[in-house]
Parts: sequence; C-alpha cells; structure tokens
Amino acid sequence: MKKNIIYKNFIQKKYLDSKLEKKFNKDYPGIIKDIIVNLDTSKNIFHSLSKKFKLNFKIRDLRKFKKFKTVAIIGMGGSILGSESIYFFLKDKIKKNFLFFDDINENKIQKLKNEQKLNQILFIVISKSGNTIETLSNILALKIIKKKSNNIILISEKNNNPLYLLSQRMKLFHIENKKYIGGRYSVLSEASLLPAYLMGINISRLRKNSLNHFKTNNKKFLKDSSIKLANFFKKNKFKNLIFFNYVPKLDKFLYWNQQLIAESLGKKEQGS
Repeated sequence: MKKNIIYKNFIQKKYLDSKLEKKFNKDYPGIIKDIIVNLDTSKNIFHSLSKKFKLNFKIRDLRKFKKFKTVAIIGMGGSILGSESIYFFLKDKIKKNFLFFDDINENKIQKLKNEQKLNQILFIVISKSGNTIETLSNILALKIIKKKSNNIILISEKNNNPLYLLSQRMKLFHIENKKYIGGRYSVLSEASLLPAYLMGINISRLRKNSLNHFKTNNKKFLKDSSIKLANFFKKNKFKNLIFFNYVPKLDKFLYWNQQLIAESLGKKEQGS
C-alpha cells in the first residue's frame, strides 16, 4: 500500500512569532525575485547558481592530473569542506584515495611523508585570499614546492598574494578563485568542482542536479523552512544549535553546514 510521506519542520509553533512569520511571508517573493535577477546579471555569491556561470578551468587542462591515484587537498574552512562533503558522501563510488589537510597536525604530515612518495601524490592547495596561514604552513611543512612541479594545483585569487606569486615564480599550475565567491559558498565553483572532477564525478550533472532542488515541489519546502528559520533566529531566544546525525557519510556535510551557519549568521552577535 502506497503512502504519501509529508515532511514537516520540527520547529515548534510556540517558539515562533506569527506576526514575524507573516512579515517574512510577505517579503519572501521579493527577496527571491531579486536573487533570481542577480543570478545572471551580477557577479556575486549567487552567480555560481546561474546557468551562465563559467568555471575558470577547462576539462582538457585537468586530464594530465587524472593519472594520480592519491590526491591531497590542503585548505581551511569553507575552501575545503565542500569537496570533503562530496567525497565522503560518494566515497563508496570513488576509486581514488583523497586526503584532507584542514588543520595543523604535525603527526599527520609526518605519517604521509613516511608512508608515501610525495611525488606520486597530487596536491591541491586552496585559499581564496592566497595567504591563509595554516594552508601556507602545511605546504611548507610538506616541502612540496619545486619549480615546474607537475603534481601541484594552486587555487586562489589572482592578485598580489603568496599563493599566486608562488605559482608565477615557480611555474606551477594555478586556477583563479573568483573574488566574489567566498570559501564557504564555493561548492559549485572551482574550489570544490575541480576536486570533484578528479574524483570521477560528472561535474556538469552535479551542478544541474543540485540546481534542480530549487525548482518544482522543493520551492515550497525551501520557502517554509527559510521563513521558519529566519523567524527562529530573529527572535534570538536560543544561543546554541545542536546537530544530531545518524548517517555517517553526512558527517562532513554537517561540518560544512555548521560553517555556513556560523560564518553567515553568527557574525555581529547575530544567529547561533
């Protein structure tokens, strides 16, 4: 017997303000309209959701890196959490081994040096600003920077920053991170889609399928959830947000979710 499953928000009505909810309901269409208009016409964080968005790399330029069976990604925060989320969610289908360096861990670095030949590993170094201290510290500790190295990809803004200058001086493969896309919003841009391609994922389909969730029936769910969460945060009665997860492969996704909420809503003493 078929049953229709109805998904509901788990926020109790007693924590919500009906007047505030009506206001958000009234404002919501205008906000969404502005976002949709900006998708194609403005170079801002929402542009990565546009069909007109173009990546700063060509697939043909990456084919020479597909031979590497082990890939190490070095970055911090949002710059690495997107690709980490994709990898651990689809790990059973990915044939290559991906390693993630997103902290300062001397033992982890030493273990890699002892157990593997570094020249047989592809290193992807990601820092939007190009001067993230932890990221630079890790590549210095690994001692992987050599002139014309064919196993290094650097991703950063193209300006006067250490990573870009290093790529120019040492003749290393560099990909520009667009200035208007911050690390935590980069999952559909170069920082996450380049590693995803090397994981063997069809990145065009990944983008298309991700964007489909903003269409049809999902629109109502997105609207209802957004309004209730906005209402909840606006009242600011609670200072903590706790995630419960019973699906191990979603762990990294929730760390990324945490990053989005903390950095996007938590600044200036707002949000959780």
